[in-house]
Amino acid sequence: MKKIALRTAIASAVIAPAMVFATGTATAVPTLSVGAGASGEVTVSVPAGENWTCFGFDSGFNFKTGAFAPGVGKLSGFAKGSNVTVFCFGATAPFFFTGSVTVK
Repeated sequence: MKKIALRTAIASAVIAPAMVFATGTATAVPTLSVGAGASGEVTVSVPAGENWTCFGFDSGFNFKTGAFAPGVGKLSGFAKGSNVTVFCFGATAPFFFTGSVTVK
């Protein structure tokens, strides 16, 4: 139960400031999918004209980061079968994106 409380506190600390400062409407945000090749991999697809810095952690608190230009980027090394939550920050509105996937 302590892990869930800690995970919620971390997410709240990151999301709250981003929601206060984020204005505008989303024209393009990253999408998440599970990597087809290696297990424990999350694919971050970044739209044209965007750059995003992302970090993610799985249910075992394995933490991975990456900075992605337009195209496909990967966050690797998560525990197989775990739920991965990914937070991304961009330079244009909406400035913040979050998503979750289950890795294979």
